[in-house]
Amino acid sequence: MVVAAAESPPAVRFAAFDLDGTLLDARGRLRPRLSDRLAELTASGLAPLVVSGRAVRSFRELALAGLPSSLLEDEVLLGDGAVVFRRSTGRVTALRWLPAGTVRALLSTGARDLVAEVGGELVASSRRAALLYTRMYALARSVVMVDVEPSHAPGQVTAITVFDAPEDLARPLAEQHDTDRIGPFAALQVRPRGTCKATGLAAHLAGRPGHPGLDAVAAFGDAFNDACLLASCRLGVAVEGADETSARSAHVCLDEPLADFLSDFDPDRAACLSGAVVSGRFAATPCSGAHRRPTSESAHPPDQDPWPGRS
Repeated sequence: MVVAAAESPPAVRFAAFDLDGTLLDARGRLRPRLSDRLAELTASGLAPLVVSGRAVRSFRELALAGLPSSLLEDEVLLGDGAVVFRRSTGRVTALRWLPAGTVRALLSTGARDLVAEVGGELVASSRRAALLYTRMYALARSVVMVDVEPSHAPGQVTAITVFDAPEDLARPLAEQHDTDRIGPFAALQVRPRGTCKATGLAAHLAGRPGHPGLDAVAAFGDAFNDACLLASCRLGVAVEGADETSARSAHVCLDEPLADFLSDFDPDRAACLSGAVVSGRFAATPCSGAHRRPTSESAHPPDQDPWPGRS
């Protein structure tokens, strides 16, 4: 009797990195020695990808956004997997978006202070909303445009941040969309239903040659919204100082700087570290749900410290 040999696991081809708390420190700077490590990853055959909760406009403000393609892939995944941003051309492609009319509907219910992410730009319905948003994310005031009718801005709406949203507004929104209370102002963030880093990355990679899946990815993160990605990839690494949920979802938890762990890191090591069984179980629905926060909890903005630079 001839027994067929087990199919060889696919090579790990991508290294997916969260930004704030993983690649970046509290001031938004690339952590020490990581520039060299990223270059070494590329040389070893791994493609370094960014998968972040940041808005496109927020990402563009980072010095890291200008890194050469030899250190970081040109396309980055933002908005917790809802948006692909091509650094070289500035092109923004939405993978998920809110239904047309969502912004207008919120304004009609009395939500006066909100910021919408539209076509990669940030548009506020009031000066107060713009001020609160830029303060929450430590951004320059010029980054957010003010328009009393943000629904008129061209492009698809991939997220809305509502300030002072009462619970009688938050509850029906949660029934139709993904919602979370974020930041020091407990703002209500509204995203398209099913938004998560794992689902977004799986959809993004499906268009690559060979249609690679998450079993070809080693992922690195530290925050609640990284948990699903760490659980779903071939290797999930929770970096030093990661929160409990992401650490519990990871295959490996670091007690050393990320740069040290990445020294001499290669695809073969990435493939064997997790001991994960490679299968098609994440092919249709890569989201494990690990990133979803209990509705009673509030949180800091995805991937970002609410007060960057403060101790």
